[in-house]
Amino acid sequence: MKRILSLFFVAALVALMVGQDALAQAPQLPTLRVPRVSQGARVTQVIGLSDVTIQYHRPGVKGREIWGKLLPYGEVWRAGANEPTLFTFSDEVTIEGKKLPAGTYRFVTIPSQGDWTVIFNSEVKNWGTVYEPKYDTLKFTVKPETIQQEEWLSFSFTDLTPSSARVVLAWEKVKLSFKIEFNTAGKLQSSVGTWQILNGAARYAMMEKVYTTEAMNWIDRSIAMDKNAMNLRTKAELLAAAGKFKEAIAIGEEALAVGKAKDPKYEASQQAKDLTKLVGDWKSK
Repeated sequence: MKRILSLFFVAALVALMVGQDALAQAPQLPTLRVPRVSQGARVTQVIGLSDVTIQYHRPGVKGREIWGKLLPYGEVWRAGANEPTLFTFSDEVTIEGKKLPAGTYRFVTIPSQGDWTVIFNSEVKNWGTVYEPKYDTLKFTVKPETIQQEEWLSFSFTDLTPSSARVVLAWEKVKLSFKIEFNTAGKLQSSVGTWQILNGAARYAMMEKVYTTEAMNWIDRSIAMDKNAMNLRTKAELLAAAGKFKEAIAIGEEALAVGKAKDPKYEASQQAKDLTKLVGDWKSK
């Protein structure tokens, strides 16, 4: 009798294990991903040498009365829907004249019939409607503007320069914008490394017509590291841009001579032809 019971127990155990194994091997249904009513969006802009990323969700107007009704005046609004609207700055940034360290921030506003309050808050993990004033890092006011109907909330960048831009929030018939600035010159200045980096920084400044004083310093440092046709040409062009054509001609001719001495094929290159034409143009000034 004991033997029969033992055999029955073993059989039952085997059946249970087989059943569990079969369940383990059964195909698993994929997790259903449902579209969100306010869909997510992300916009990134490079400003000089710095990056700004805005991550948010886009509610629609859908015929509703937004300001003062759906979103009461005087109350904090997450500037989006669902999770918090987040701004990420790769470097220290100046916003409307006030400095904010690099990092990620919750972005909220307080709509008003007059000027709106704009807030950058360092708490970024809670749900979008959870706002704790004790984490406010930067606060200022902005005067809203009236625009054509904007059905879906959007963030964008306008008025781009090598060191600044305007961030624009638009929804329904309201636009809110504010200026952000980065110390592009300082970042270029700190990029001490090779003659190529300094030459590139100087050429960038020359092409964009910014940081003219710094550019001459950068190109002199580049030449001190490795005098060659490329950085000598950059210095010649900087001098010409400053109206110092006599000095530009001398440096330009030196660039041609150095290029030829280092590489016999340089004289026939397009770079040499372009520089020869520039020197000729400067001589005619």
